Amino acid sequence: MGIEVLNLSKRELLNLGEQYLKIRNYDQAMTYLSRAVRQGSSQAAPRLFELGKSFYKERKYGPALHCFQALADKGHGRSSLLLGEIYEHGYGVMPNLQKAFDCYAAAYQSGVPQGAYQAGRMMTPDALRSEEIRDIAISWYKEAIAGGIYKAYAEIGKLYQDHGRNEKPGNPPKNDRTALSWFLRGAVHGDNLCRELAGDAFIRGRGTEVNVKRGLELYAQAFHDGSISVCFKLGMLYDEGKAVHKNVDLSIAWYLKAYERGDRRGKVEAGLAAYRAGRAYPAIPDGMEEKKKALSYLEQSASLGCGIAFEALADIALSQGRYKDFEENLKQGYRAGSEECRKKLICFCCGRAMKALQAMKNFQFLRTGRRETLSTEDSEKMKEAAGWYKKAAAAGDVDSSAFLGKLYLYYGDVLGVTEKDFTKAARKGSSSSDIYVDVLLWKYYAGPGPHDGEVFHKENPKKAFQLAQRLARKGHFKFYKIMSSYYEEGYGTKRSSRMAAYWADQVRN
Repeated sequence: MGIEVLNLSKRELLNLGEQYLKIRNYDQAMTYLSRAVRQGSSQAAPRLFELGKSFYKERKYGPALHCFQALADKGHGRSSLLLGEIYEHGYGVMPNLQKAFDCYAAAYQSGVPQGAYQAGRMMTPDALRSEEIRDIAISWYKEAIAGGIYKAYAEIGKLYQDHGRNEKPGNPPKNDRTALSWFLRGAVHGDNLCRELAGDAFIRGRGTEVNVKRGLELYAQAFHDGSISVCFKLGMLYDEGKAVHKNVDLSIAWYLKAYERGDRRGKVEAGLAAYRAGRAYPAIPDGMEEKKKALSYLEQSASLGCGIAFEALADIALSQGRYKDFEENLKQGYRAGSEECRKKLICFCCGRAMKALQAMKNFQFLRTGRRETLSTEDSEKMKEAAGWYKKAAAAGDVDSSAFLGKLYLYYGDVLGVTEKDFTKAARKGSSSSDIYVDVLLWKYYAGPGPHDGEVFHKENPKKAFQLAQRLARKGHFKFYKIMSSYYEEGYGTKRSSRMAAYWADQVRN
């Protein structure tokens, strides 16, 4: 900033800052507005604060800190509060808890009660271990309460909660009754967390006699004021049947209310609750009403995306000989994230594929490694097998992808696939331990034409050499001689009589 700029009045600095804001040159706007604020411009302060918040939202913490610091130096409480967050969490700077605490304290002293709440919160970890520090933290929380920050009631109450075995020698004395008294004060002022915590105390009998009715009333108040966590608590209560009569339908309904309010876990918990209610299905005698109800719970669980429910439904379908339903449920379960469904689906599909292959009358190419003539009936069986292997490959089975690659290479014309299908299957099956995919690819790339009746062939000497080299190094005896000839001829590599001799020696050894 030049000397002439330093001599500008606060009004002139403000005007320049506003002009730069209009043309969206925010760095220059920050420079002039900060200068105006330091000269005492009350009009520049709100503009600089909004600019700082924009930087903060965009995670441009360096400029944000510059804006807030200029304002905080002039006693701007909300800027001090945001400075505290920057230093506490290390946003663009090294974390500095002492600076953060000082900023929160300054915010409170500037008339922002949230600063007192943040100061108390920062002291809470030490307050749980020291009675003296607890008293200081409580004094901060009380200042926050005086300023209308009623969630501080819950924080004070939690400082008195007795955690039983988790308490350590030397910790300040705890008293659940005192904790409850603070929760109830917060509940009177409409704080939802206090309502929930007080509800917990009445339902569990902590600091008071068990009073389920009162606890549920407090939960209901919290729910009607928008609480999500209380939906989970009610879902769990009715699911477990503790303190209330077990009611699976109510449990599911409460979990789904949490989901409707934006917490995805609600749908997961609803699905699990339905699954737990339905998993007794196999043990219930046929014809009983409970069996029908259990099945409906499993179906409801599956509709909510619960993978283990799809697995249970698949097992039921298999026991009843409904193979299409078995396969479909496994497929749905796999898509829902069930690893067991994926494994069962692969096993089922591979079993069906092998059954089709074993029914062929002439299927020698697995042993001979070359194309064999197939009858019409055998061609249909191979198509069936390939279809099943394709499903297994889609479920992530690399061995099925590799086997598809082998089928495609020798019978791509019969199966109606393209070279792209072959190379894709080979690539996906490259890590197979059952099929040497590198051998398939070598046959595809090596020589001027097919070796053993392969349908697809695309000569590429360099790739053929690389594959042969990799196979030879892995100990495939057949490729020792091939490597010798490649070096002898200079196929895919530079000619080298020395390397040709080396691999020839490997053949003799």
